[in-house]
Amino acid sequence: MEIPVTTLQAMLTNAATLGAMSAVKRLDPVKDELKASEVRTWLGNDSKMSRKFDAMVRKGMIKGFKKGTSQNSPFYYSKCQIEAAFAAVRCKDLL
Repeated sequence: MEIPVTTLQAMLTNAATLGAMSAVKRLDPVKDELKASEVRTWLGNDSKMSRKFDAMVRKGMIKGFKKGTSQNSPFYYSKCQIEAAFAAVRCKDLL
């Protein structure tokens, strides 16, 4: 199977981005966390991206977590995990 250069470049860019985000997550885990209410802003308030995000959460590609034990504790999501899910979809679309 031969992959076009532009496709390969896009896939490598996705991998490099994920590597950088993974390093940030390891060095400073707090910077990797987003509250559920902040995710839409981080995605750029794009309704299409928000719908994709919601679909990925429903499918289990992105998993949220709570820091506290209270029922009212907010859900947090990992920026790295969100970016990895979007990168997987982009790579799938490229092939």
